[in-house]
Amino acid sequence: MRILAAFDKFKDSFSAQTACELLERVAYERDPSLEVKSCPLTDGGEGFVEILASRFESRIVPISVRDAYCEEKDVSICLVDIANLNEEARTLLDLPNSGKLAILEMASVCGLSDLPKDRRNPWKTSSVGVGDMLLHARKAQADFILLGIGGSSTNDAGLGALCSLGLKVLDGDGKTLNSVCPEFWQSVADFDSQGLASLPPIRIACDVSNPLLGSDGATKQYARQKGLPENDLDRMEHEMQRLSGMIESSLCQTESKKTVHGSGAAGGLGFGLSLVYDVRLIGGAELLCSWFEIEKEIARADLVFTGEGRFDRTSFSGKGPFKILKMAQHAHKPSVMICGTVEDGLSAEISESFPRVSCKSISNPDWDLRQNIRSGPSLFLDACHSALSTISGVGPVECPVVRDARFKRIRRLKRFLRPLPRRSNVHRYPVLKWFSETAYRRSYLWSFKGREIKSALFFGIWISMLPIVGIQMVVVFFLALLVRANLPIIVALQWISNPLTMGPIYFADYKIGMNLIELLGIDYPRNKLLSQNYDWTHFSYKELIRLIDTFPPMFAGGSLLGISLGVLAVFLYKILSRFYKI
Repeated sequence: MRILAAFDKFKDSFSAQTACELLERVAYERDPSLEVKSCPLTDGGEGFVEILASRFESRIVPISVRDAYCEEKDVSICLVDIANLNEEARTLLDLPNSGKLAILEMASVCGLSDLPKDRRNPWKTSSVGVGDMLLHARKAQADFILLGIGGSSTNDAGLGALCSLGLKVLDGDGKTLNSVCPEFWQSVADFDSQGLASLPPIRIACDVSNPLLGSDGATKQYARQKGLPENDLDRMEHEMQRLSGMIESSLCQTESKKTVHGSGAAGGLGFGLSLVYDVRLIGGAELLCSWFEIEKEIARADLVFTGEGRFDRTSFSGKGPFKILKMAQHAHKPSVMICGTVEDGLSAEISESFPRVSCKSISNPDWDLRQNIRSGPSLFLDACHSALSTISGVGPVECPVVRDARFKRIRRLKRFLRPLPRRSNVHRYPVLKWFSETAYRRSYLWSFKGREIKSALFFGIWISMLPIVGIQMVVVFFLALLVRANLPIIVALQWISNPLTMGPIYFADYKIGMNLIELLGIDYPRNKLLSQNYDWTHFSYKELIRLIDTFPPMFAGGSLLGISLGVLAVFLYKILSRFYKI
């Protein structure tokens, strides 16, 4: 059975990547034959750069910027060659076939989850760090910018970012204001846009369609969760209305951007940037589905798991889990949605809209929010066990002591294999990077189940004994595709023949090969250089060139040696797996 894990984050508790890993762990506990394909979701918030960078060959660039309180912070941006993207993603983002795309994450510089409760105050936070990131993207010579703006702690209409990009904010005396967070907006009288930096076209990923102002706007809908007191809502809404009108007039905007869908996302960041730059808003869920070709993954899956921290009516506006449910329903695939909480009254609506969905809420109603958040991973594990226990054909849970011991061994093995290619970073490895797209799509290359490991052991040891130094990685990659072997292990085994061991191994290959040829009654000349009685005083380069003639016996001897050692390795693995249940 093939399972697709497509979870969004469980806010303040654990990430989307962790949710997918936990489901994969539970599935393996219950039945090692279950195959889990992980596609973590992001609405443009936490994990945006990491998740997107894992899909294609990319370059991570560390930078230093200012955070929501204008303090120095080290973050990273990602650079991707547009030619490496799939056609679906390029079409959605309206990109050409070549160029450089910079991927930026607003949550990394002014994310709400990075601030403790007592520092969450949208009067004092600023998006200035986003402007810093955009300047770094321009410095890196990006042709296009993809900016994820979910999970922000700001509500400043993007004014902080514009100031970082060169906009001057003036008070009534014509002096430049040093701080432009909302608590100083009453002092704003005018703007000077002459020093604004130029930027390449910007694509903004977000999953909300709220306008800037009004009951559905940035302040009324999201400022509370960013720390704004209830009695300050009207005052901040008034200041936002006044400031947005002033800045639109100052920048000579003939058409108001305040009512555009998505202009209220991230406290109005999209509104502010769109006043000056070529900005296009893209649905975060739609982007992820195109980026990872999730529709195709759903078509391949037998069961779909999705979910997020809280599923409410805003989720119906196009957030990731809702889109996954719709796609699974269209493909006639059964699905399970696991959420922290589900808004009252929505469970029945979900069941009616998606009859193939099983909806589970993991929060304990007897606990407060803090305790539920702290216990989120264990509650999620229990929900995954419960969901998989109802599926026919899935085996029983093994003894906890045996299970924990087995997972300790697996973790030790994974730590040992950490320097080797993984699904998330195969595009960074020499030689293998040319085949990264092919490797990513084939989940069996990353499987640690018995069949894949035995294939990797046998064929990996065999190839490592052959005299084909220089092309081993290419050979084992295509062999792994052919025989469905674990790629990290089969690659690791090629280091058996390294510069220190290569001489003895190849000499043994030659000796074994010559003995085999003699046993078969074939008359094949021996190379004098490899003879024990060779007189080195008569050395000539002709003898060195004749070493080419040693390839056939070396290949024959290497095959015999490699096949023998490979069979032995598989035999030992079977014995060990029986005792230790690896």
